[in-house]
Parts: sequence; structure tokens; C-alpha cells
Amino acid sequence: MFTRFNKFPILVFVLLTWASFQSCTPSMAMDDWEDLLPHSGQSLFDMVNRQEVVEMTIVTNLDSLLQNRFTDDYSAATFSFEDVAGVEHTYQAKLKARGRFRRKVCDFPPLKLKFSKKDLEAAGLNEMNEMKLVTHCLDDKATSRELILREYLAYKMYNELTPNSLRTQLVKITYRDAKDPGNKIKRWGFLIEDAEELTYRLGASVCECMGKEPNELNTSHERIVSLFQYMIGNTDWDIKMLRNVELIKIGDDKLIPVPYDFDFSTLVSAPYARPNSDVGQRSMAERVFMGSTQSSEAMYSTISYFKLKREKLLGIVRDFRQLDSASRDAIIAYLDSFYLTIESQEASQQMFAKGF
Repeated sequence: MFTRFNKFPILVFVLLTWASFQSCTPSMAMDDWEDLLPHSGQSLFDMVNRQEVVEMTIVTNLDSLLQNRFTDDYSAATFSFEDVAGVEHTYQAKLKARGRFRRKVCDFPPLKLKFSKKDLEAAGLNEMNEMKLVTHCLDDKATSRELILREYLAYKMYNELTPNSLRTQLVKITYRDAKDPGNKIKRWGFLIEDAEELTYRLGASVCECMGKEPNELNTSHERIVSLFQYMIGNTDWDIKMLRNVELIKIGDDKLIPVPYDFDFSTLVSAPYARPNSDVGQRSMAERVFMGSTQSSEAMYSTISYFKLKREKLLGIVRDFRQLDSASRDAIIAYLDSFYLTIESQEASQQMFAKGF
């Protein structure tokens, strides 16, 4: 059973904390403190998604989790995190390995977390009860940290381009073995909101529909996805096959593609990433445009939009201090090479002409 925190004890704690530090911190209105408390309009992801980095702990049978990575069997787990007010929240959860490719190549597979809807309701939250966790993948600490932070940056840049995108939360996770509490590892990772929560938040619906043609898609968003994937050097996606893409529908609008999983991009440069020969990619250094548009003239407004967003996108990288300066400089240089291409009408036309 989860550890439940009622509103009154939390509010008392918050007020006492505020009183202790009011001489050295700005005052906060009562409404702001109330917003820190769980309420029915919030999801568990909303509660976690309030800090730059969240400290998180998962307690589970690690041996069982790793041994069952190729099944869809869930393992029991305890999930806890410290919120922005410094209060620890603990929930019982189930988790399992996910991902077709990463569960094969990773030392530690990515995970799916599932919570009891009744427990969430009892805690004052809505029933959005699933989220994904991108784990460190490789045992090598330095490499896994780099890969996590680079892929997290890709999500943050896409968030800048459109609100029709998946939210993420950077976390430092301590994994503890339920059978051997002294056996623990601490690594970087990030949470991704589930597609069901994305559609709940946007008032949309998910379309589990393969084989959709370009004329059935929202043109503006299809072009943003395509140019973004080109910018980060990612060819591991396909709208028709729903490969690393969700299709959502808002009202009577056409289908909006929402991309995810950017580990095969050149921006991330995972050691297991390989060129996609199916689209004519000969090396990871080669960008391939995979959108439906075949001319720079048709993409004019999208290219202009990316130019307007240039400083915002580069600023996200520059300000991301979790990555060292050398890595940030390398990513910026890679993004600059994209902007050199779209600044030139001749180069951009060649880019679209080379599309697969």
C-alpha cells in the first residue's frame, strides 16, 4: 500500500518550512502553496514534473526484472520521489521492460511504470497511471549519462517547437534490490508521459492506425516532425508504420504525428546506432530527409519557423549545464550545420531532392 499524505499535514510542513526560512527567501502566496498539493486535476506525472532534476527511488527485485526483460510480465516495485516542497511521496507500482530494440542491447532495459488508479485517486490525483522511464541502458556510467542527457535534450527541443509533444522529466534514480537492500545503483534517466496522458492533456485521441497517407496528416505538424528529425540526424521513424511516432487527433483536425525515441539520431550518437540503409543512409554522419514534401518551396514556412526558433533551440543546449561544455559545443556545431543547409536555397533543395 502506498504512503498517503493528507493535505493538512503537508500544508503544515510547508508553512513551517516557509516560516523557518522567510528571512532569506522570497515569500510565497498561500495559493502557490496550495498548488503544490495533490488535486484531482493533476496526474502523478504532473507532481513529478516540477523541478529541473528529481531524485527518485525504485525498489524491486532487480534479478527478476532483468531475467524477464523479454516478457511482458510485470514486477512489483515501490516508487518514491521528493517533490518541490521537499515532501517524499511513495507509491506501490508495477514495472516491466519495454522497447523492441533497447531491451535487447541495453545492460539495463527501459521501463514502463504502472500505478493503481485507486491509489492515485486516494492520493487526490487523476487516474493517469502509466509513464515510461528511459534508463541508463549501459553499465558504463560516463557513456550512459551522456546518452541520457543528449536524448533528453532532443525531447526538450521538440517541446520548444510544438506543444503537441511528449513531456519529459530528468531524474536521478536509485535502484534498490528488494531482496538485498544493500545492492543499489544510482544512475541518470528521464520519465516520459504516456500517450494516454498526452491525449488527456490536449483533449485529443490516439489513432492506432498504420498506413496513413500524407493527405490524412496535419501538414504543418508533419513538416515540423520531418524537419526536426532531419535536424537531429534521425532516420529511425516512420509515420505509416507507426515506428517511434504516435498519431493523435484533436477535434476535427487531421492526424498530428508526435515523435519519440531519438537514441538512433546522430545528435545522441548511441554506440549501437546504425545507418538506415532502407532510406539510403550510408553513414550516421549523413542526414536523410524522410518527409513527404519534395521541395524547399513547399517547406518555406516550416524552414522559416525553424530559423525563427534557432536561438531558442541553441539556447536550450547552451543552458543545459548537466552536459559538459565540450558536449554542448559539439551539439551546437551539429545543429549549426543543419542551419547552414536551410539557409542556402540550393543546399536545401538538394536536401529534399535526396529524400528517400
